[in-house]
Amino acid sequence: SFHKFAQILPKDGYLIINGGIDNLQEITGDLPCNVITFGKDPSCDYSYTDVTFDEFGRGSYTLLKKGTPSVKVSLGVVGEHNILNSLSVLALMDILGIDSNVVLKSLADFHGTDRRFEYKGTIGGVTILDDYAHHPTEITATLKAAANYPHKTLWCVFQPHTYSRTNAFLKDFAKALTLADKVILADIYAAREKNTIGITSKDLQTEIEKLGKECYYFHSFDEIENFL
Repeated sequence: SFHKFAQILPKDGYLIINGGIDNLQEITGDLPCNVITFGKDPSCDYSYTDVTFDEFGRGSYTLLKKGTPSVKVSLGVVGEHNILNSLSVLALMDILGIDSNVVLKSLADFHGTDRRFEYKGTIGGVTILDDYAHHPTEITATLKAAANYPHKTLWCVFQPHTYSRTNAFLKDFAKALTLADKVILADIYAAREKNTIGITSKDLQTEIEKLGKECYYFHSFDEIENFL
């Protein structure tokens, strides 16, 4: 499906794609358009080296273009996943011929969107961050970013989203959530679904505890608030 979608691009068009994804060649192999890759591997058209994180987990790195050092990039958002996101922006910048100084300043000044590692406040010395991650890959990226944020103990309060997704990715959710020091689970958010599977957050708690992580499960947000 991704291959068919990419085939819509004209010969003089561009596909900017993560060079580290599975089945890259299946997607890009016979495309008529220009293919630009970005990723961790220096063989990508756009990659990075010399990564550092400041006291709030915001990344800085040296941009590599086809393996050659280019400019120093500093981000206003946290996490290695946002370093990858910024590479795609820099690739597009070059295609469009936008002044690099303008883009570099914009990347440094951009501090994210609502519910994406959003700072909500500090209460009693506890910093509260809100993120809408509801897939194991997103949770992994968010918790890895949180690990670079100043903290003593990393608590993750998580509400699974839909019964079908929780069931399909149960073990993946458990593995991702163990990146936190301690985990609290709320009841599954049903959204459009009915629980025909018979799954609950208790099942996820069991999987997390099997992996040796401390995990609590509460039926209401009031209970979670009182516990914390």
